[in-house]
Amino acid sequence: MNGRTLKEKFKEFEVFGNLDRDFFGIKTDSRLIQNGDLFVALRGENFDGHEFIADAVKRGAVGVIVENDLEFDKDILVIKASDSREAFAKISSFFYGDPSKRLNIIGITGTMGKTTIAYLLYRLFNFLGVPSGFIGTIGIGIKDKFSLTDLDPPTTPFPFDLHRYLKTMSDDGVKYVFMEVSSHGIKDKRIYGINFKRKILGTMGVDHIDYHKSIEDYLNTKVSFFEGFESPILNGNSLFIDRFIEVSKDPIFYGDDVKFDYSFQNLKNHGLSISFEVYESGTLLGTIDLPILGRYNAYNFLAVISYAMLEGASFSKIKEFAKTASVPGRMEIYTFKGIKVIIDYAHNAEEIENVLESIKGNGNHLIVVFGAVGTSEKEKRIAMGRAVSKFADFCVITSDDPRGRNVDEIIKDLKSSVSIEHEVIPDRIKAIKYALENAKENDIVAILGRGVESKMRLSNGSIIHFRDIDIVKEVFHED
Repeated sequence: MNGRTLKEKFKEFEVFGNLDRDFFGIKTDSRLIQNGDLFVALRGENFDGHEFIADAVKRGAVGVIVENDLEFDKDILVIKASDSREAFAKISSFFYGDPSKRLNIIGITGTMGKTTIAYLLYRLFNFLGVPSGFIGTIGIGIKDKFSLTDLDPPTTPFPFDLHRYLKTMSDDGVKYVFMEVSSHGIKDKRIYGINFKRKILGTMGVDHIDYHKSIEDYLNTKVSFFEGFESPILNGNSLFIDRFIEVSKDPIFYGDDVKFDYSFQNLKNHGLSISFEVYESGTLLGTIDLPILGRYNAYNFLAVISYAMLEGASFSKIKEFAKTASVPGRMEIYTFKGIKVIIDYAHNAEEIENVLESIKGNGNHLIVVFGAVGTSEKEKRIAMGRAVSKFADFCVITSDDPRGRNVDEIIKDLKSSVSIEHEVIPDRIKAIKYALENAKENDIVAILGRGVESKMRLSNGSIIHFRDIDIVKEVFHED
């Protein structure tokens, strides 16, 4: 694709310079530029991509997407727009033939439940014989082929990668795509221009204040996703639900109130599984048996039921699927030599409480391994330590993903609110091994924070790769 094509397509942009230059990719980081790329100059609160244009060109960029009036070499293709983020999304979609128009895309957002709802819908629809895809925190799924992938940025990819995934899915015959939509993805306009068939709200809380700087900005960002949207599926019991109702048209509700469109009652724990009755507009449909712990997962699965039944799925088929439902890195339960090991992505105080409350009492002692990412704010870390102390008998405080930050400072904040017996082991691999080697038969070891993430950026800038489950299997000599 070249500048002439863009000039003809996008009358709202100023396209000039070398219009015959072909480009093959679009990147936001000048350090990752390869010959033939466009560089998009994005602005953030603490950075301005326009400052890195020269570096991008030096590394092989054939063109740039900019907002500023700047002088360029006549051999450079220039796309000037009032909003670089919107231009980035529009050009990315056009480059791949506007694939979202050929797909039924369902966007799932919220503070908690995005991955679980999106992934289980993806698996359910394939189970029902409907070719479906998944894009989210834990990876990419195309029909029955799922790949654990650490997306960068996580959860919702930048537009060029996002539309590439969508094109691949469309070309492969996918009909439905279940996609996590993060607050970063909304605010950064990564999803700009995508035509969503349905939008789903999981459970709201508060997170990512390091990025949003205020609770209000975080909430406004989430709410904006539903602005004017018709018949979204909303968690009627969620925090801040009134704000979502205000902006939505004819919402559909799910939750624990039989007055909702879809509801659950009589939740019961059965060791490491749960069951609950499901109602549609107050009428009993039947009982779901789910091999995943936690009241919050009853809400998550009810969101799955709500959308599936609105699309015509039978309750009996959903009930059959539920019996073997699982999500990588979300309340994954293993048993090794009589020790129960739980791996979960819980990375804020509310999620930690939800997970630990669900598993407490299913063994003798509850041992928790946890840390916090480097970009988390101090208040969040303190709350996490307090949440662990509320349920655990013993904990190991360690690193999560330092992201170049000082691990000692992170651990200091976590430790300040830990009121139970604990050990501090900054090396996460050693911390996991310590917890497992000191656990006894019928104990529970909960390893929290990373789920299936494999990349860890250390304080010195180096990157190592491992998954928590890999270390667990190494300790127990499992393949």
